[in-house]
Amino acid sequence: MVLFSGCALLDQFIQMKAFARCQFRLVSVERPALAGIRIDGKRTVKDFGIREGLKFAAATASQTLPLQFALNIEAKNPNQEPAGMNRMEWILLVDGIEMTRGILDRRIEIAGGGTSPLQLDISLDLRQVLSGQSLDAMVNLAFNIAGEGAHPTRITLKAKPSIMVGNQSVDFPDYITVNADFGGNGGQ
Repeated sequence: MVLFSGCALLDQFIQMKAFARCQFRLVSVERPALAGIRIDGKRTVKDFGIREGLKFAAATASQTLPLQFALNIEAKNPNQEPAGMNRMEWILLVDGIEMTRGILDRRIEIAGGGTSPLQLDISLDLRQVLSGQSLDAMVNLAFNIAGEGAHPTRITLKAKPSIMVGNQSVDFPDYITVNADFGGNGGQ
């Protein structure tokens, strides 16, 4: 029993080390919604219909500007051994500004030589995160993240994987950083 526990523990450490050597790429943004309005395929607020315009006006009048989207990540394992982790803390930065943080709390395994998609559901309030910025700047940022804006936006994801050793979480010592530019040409 002790031998089995020791082997399982060693296997977890090997998998986390392999996970840290994986190659990560921010692939796309899906389902971008500003104030509950889908903005993919739209370039400005002027593209909103009447109902969407009223919904947007209500959100801005309430001093909130919620932005939601799914960030798709590709993880490629160049190692022979499988890569894995039990959870991952993450920080999302846009143009160098920290927007939000979260935890992906599920087991991820990537076979040796394999590729696996990861998806993070992001939700934040632009009014809160970008306080002091103009409404136009916030809206432009949302459209840029969606890949529809005129100017490229740099999205940075910092991720710190961890494994479970018994009831204790053991974190990778440093963050893995992945960057991509979205927008400026109608997409990534």
